[in-house]
Amino acid sequence: MHAGDQPIFSGGTFPRPEAIDRIIDNGIGFILKKHDASTTVGIMRGSNFGFSCDLLVKRFNYRGFFDFMVHRLFDGRARRLWSTNLLLYRKGLPVPEPFSYTEASLKQRNAFFISSAINDAESLSGCYRKGVVQANKGLVRKLAETIARWHCSGAVHGDLKWPNILIQNKSGTYRCVLIDLDQAGIFQKPSIKGIIKDLTRFYRFGCEMGAEQWVDTEFFPQYAAFIPDTIKKKIDFTMIKNTALKDWVKKGQRRY
Repeated sequence: MHAGDQPIFSGGTFPRPEAIDRIIDNGIGFILKKHDASTTVGIMRGSNFGFSCDLLVKRFNYRGFFDFMVHRLFDGRARRLWSTNLLLYRKGLPVPEPFSYTEASLKQRNAFFISSAINDAESLSGCYRKGVVQANKGLVRKLAETIARWHCSGAVHGDLKWPNILIQNKSGTYRCVLIDLDQAGIFQKPSIKGIIKDLTRFYRFGCEMGAEQWVDTEFFPQYAAFIPDTIKKKIDFTMIKNTALKDWVKKGQRRY
């Protein structure tokens, strides 16, 4: 399996792409997390292959010859995700550790990306539904600090909905990890346009959760406290909220 760089992780042997296909399709040693026409995502048991941790596998599904050729010639999805994830990881940002990838070929039509699995974690949306977030100032502070640090480093997520933020709690010490990085990017300096897009997506998902007030009165003030004035003065939080609300209404005012 081609890694596109020196392997970050050693100690085990990655199965070949056709073997991963069999594992996914049979569901043995594999926990399915997401499946649609474009991608299949799940957790593969790392101990089966000599690894000390479980592996997250993202399979980019074959969607016809034309789509295959477009990505083959111009935009390899697995390679792009690997490169982005690697840049973010090496910058010290809280993302899964990228392990390997393989691109699709005429023989093997599916492409794969493999990273570490984030164990003992729950999504921000799951935590909010359980009431874990609302009265937990330490968690809100850590969440705001993580996203502010991400943005100040020049990174943007591109799809900052709450299921893409994982929360780990180890004896009251919180860690927030950002996942699903296909639309993420990193710039030499903070991207105000990207920051606004991320915060708008975050607030819109808050609307879907019925958590508009929490985002407005708890998260946004904490986030603003962690960003420098040079960035803060360029961010109109009222405009972000209004844009997110309009988008939410336009998409049918879905509630979780």
